[in-house]
Amino acid sequence: MKLYEVGPKPVVSPRGVSFDTSHPDRYAYISPAIELLETLEFDSEQEEQHIHEPRSQAYRGRELEEKVKEYCGDIDGILKSTEEETRQLIAELEEKVKANAALSADERRAWLGNIASMKEYYLQYITNATVYRCLLGALADRFLRSHIASITFPLRQNYGLVLGDLTHILRDHKPPFDAEIKVSKNDRGLVGRFVKLK
Repeated sequence: MKLYEVGPKPVVSPRGVSFDTSHPDRYAYISPAIELLETLEFDSEQEEQHIHEPRSQAYRGRELEEKVKEYCGDIDGILKSTEEETRQLIAELEEKVKANAALSADERRAWLGNIASMKEYYLQYITNATVYRCLLGALADRFLRSHIASITFPLRQNYGLVLGDLTHILRDHKPPFDAEIKVSKNDRGLVGRFVKLK
């Protein structure tokens, strides 16, 4: 497994490739998700938890990949699913192009060529998203078995985005529950709070 940043979701056309910045690469959220799994005391009786200082450096390279293996048990199955998901996506994109009667032969050839050139990019984009979802699932499982009712965290290192995504996972988890992110001010400045709703 190789994890590395590729960038936002690609949008392929006969004119080339552009990128949809409203769908960012999830790679940037993998290290903060691991940090939350490592930092939070899930076995503690404490309901209120605080993250004071994030790691000075995000996990990268082999260290990041080893950490993912610790929290995502069936990594081989996960990687197989990303390969299959990528194949399906490419096949769907190619089928839409082939079925588009409004395209000239040159436009069709260019579009299919652009799709082919992005296969590795799509694979990495989907791999990063799948690994991130796995880490969110691990966070949700541990969170549900804990006594944690709120988490205060610094507004950097993407903790707020990861915990915001976690609120969506928890709504669909078994048993489901609601949580929200709040921003408040303390003696250190602005901080975020992840709060379990009663």
